[in-house]
Amino acid sequence: MAYNKLSIFKFFELLLTLVIVGLHIYSGEILNHNAVMIINGTFIGYTIILLGLLGAHLMSAPIDKRIDLFFSLVGTALFMTSGIMVLQNWNEDTLNKVSETLGFGTTDSKKIGMTKGSFCIINAIVFIVDIIFTFRHDD
Repeated sequence: MAYNKLSIFKFFELLLTLVIVGLHIYSGEILNHNAVMIINGTFIGYTIILLGLLGAHLMSAPIDKRIDLFFSLVGTALFMTSGIMVLQNWNEDTLNKVSETLGFGTTDSKKIGMTKGSFCIINAIVFIVDIIFTFRHDD
C-alpha cells in the first residue's frame, strides 16, 4: 500500500463527505427539486467516486492525473454550489417553513444545516488543495 499526500487528501475528502451525508440525514430542509437533486447527487455521487479513487490510490493502481484533476475540479464546483445552496436555505423565511412543516425546533435544524453547508465549503477547499498537490505531483 502506498500512503502518500494524495491518498491522505482522498481520505480527508471521503471523511468530510461521509460526515456531510450524516448531517444531511438529520437536517430537515425544504428546498426546490433542482437543489435537492444537485445536493443529493453531490453527496452520494462523490461518496462513490472517492471510495473508488481512494481504493485505487491505496492499491497503487494507476490513475491518470487528468482524471484525478477532473474529479477534483468538478468536486470543488459541486461542493461549493451545494454548500452555498444549503447555507442560503437557512435564512429566516425557511426556518419558519421548516418548523411549521416538520414540527420540531428550528435551532437544532439550523445548527445542523449551517454545519453541513460549512463542511461542504471546507470540502471544496480541500479539493482545491488536492488539485494543487495533484498538479504538482511527479508521476
